[in-house]
Amino acid sequence: QDLLAMRGGTLDWRRAEAILKGFEEADARHQSRCETAKMVASFLDSHPLVESVYHPSIPSHPQRKLIDSQYDRHASLMSFRVKDADESQAKHFADVLAMCKIFRYAGSFDGLTSKVNHHRTVSEYFTQEEELEKAGITRFVRLGIGTEAAPDLMACLNWALHNFQKVSEEEVLEWQKARESELGIRDER
Repeated sequence: QDLLAMRGGTLDWRRAEAILKGFEEADARHQSRCETAKMVASFLDSHPLVESVYHPSIPSHPQRKLIDSQYDRHASLMSFRVKDADESQAKHFADVLAMCKIFRYAGSFDGLTSKVNHHRTVSEYFTQEEELEKAGITRFVRLGIGTEAAPDLMACLNWALHNFQKVSEEEVLEWQKARESELGIRDER
């Protein structure tokens, strides 16, 4: 029991064989996601309603040369700031983008579907505003790119960028409640 706790479980040959068979498909999906992320990052980088984009494929990324020298492909994760949006507007944008249903809310960025979250709400909930400002990590919207087609993702992003200010908080709340009902999720508050 102690040895198992220290070294972890050991796979039997059938499970190990199944994992090996899945590596090729997993690699192809990762490559596809990274290529799609590169297209989405380029789209956002040239969008007039986007202030800044943080993805290693963007030429202005501060670590671009280092990443290119050490990695075969760029990541499927990125973050960006909506132009002239404060923290609450960035959160509202993320909510409205999720209403498009292609991007889903993300507590984590696992899986093969594209996800969105407002960085402050999810990852920095307890961090003081002054610390975030000092670190330069305010107003971030984060995306995890999945296996969906790049044009579909860009269409959702473009629509949300042009329309998020027209969607009221009440409309977002109504949609969230309807979505919770559709998914069978109940609010226990």
